[in-house]
Amino acid sequence: MTGARAWGLFVAVSVLWGLPYLFIGIALREGFGPVSLAAARVALAALVLAPFGLRRSRRALLHGRGGRLVVLAVVEVVVPFVLIPVGERTVPSGTAAVVIATEPLFVLLTGLVLGTRGRPGAASVVGLLAGLGGVAVLSGVAGAGPGVVPLVVAAACYAVGAVLVGRWFGDVPALGVVAAMLAIAAPVLVVVTVGAVALGAETPPAPTPTGLAAVGALGIGATAVGFVAFFALVSAAGPDHAALITYAAPVVAVACGALVLGEPVGIRTLAGTALVFAGAWLATRPRHVPRPPPGTHGDRPTSPPAT
Repeated sequence: MTGARAWGLFVAVSVLWGLPYLFIGIALREGFGPVSLAAARVALAALVLAPFGLRRSRRALLHGRGGRLVVLAVVEVVVPFVLIPVGERTVPSGTAAVVIATEPLFVLLTGLVLGTRGRPGAASVVGLLAGLGGVAVLSGVAGAGPGVVPLVVAAACYAVGAVLVGRWFGDVPALGVVAAMLAIAAPVLVVVTVGAVALGAETPPAPTPTGLAAVGALGIGATAVGFVAFFALVSAAGPDHAALITYAAPVVAVACGALVLGEPVGIRTLAGTALVFAGAWLATRPRHVPRPPPGTHGDRPTSPPAT
């Protein structure tokens, strides 16, 4: 990754996508429940992004693919945006970010299940085991325990959504897909919030000014501006370098949790984080297929397995 603009965007996205876990923790303490928080965040982001993201992509998105958009919105937005604050009720915000960084492991598993990826090599298998071991280590941090489970499910949802985007909407600008997902997810989450409150599963939101500010930062900064900055980073530095956000954003989250919320960062947190990062890297690094000897197969290298 070269150039001041690319590095500037990388730092910006690392911060924008590392801070949400801090703001989620603050909002949960300041009058929001997990579902109402997700609804408020997504509705705000949709209001900001939809007018711009859907302008050029609306026909391509809706032409015979409305059902797929709904599925994608549920898998990529509705479910994980609720599960992450559910997990953060007991899991420190920095630890939550590291658990979500297991997404590349689930991308690998999803590709194997759907047949879009070839048989994993030894490094991928070791990476999967290391990443899962890291989650096991982190589940004992600060009594996190069962709270890690919804976070793991959220990471898996992100992975499935990422694979589906590539399969279903590879011909549509990414910003248009994001805007459409948010526009669909927002009313769904509002309805779910009303139902959760009516059934007594969640208390009505009673946000403080600090809670409202946290939601504003989540909806406008982390979600709307964060996605725009990420796609600019992909354009400036390429998808491979942009993917390094997977490792940078959790570092920001851990630091913010420690500095702002006073979350402890002990040996267990560091060890679990190292295992998750190492596992994600091993599981998703490209497999290099050796070039065949001259005179065989037209002197052309064999294509690597699809990802």
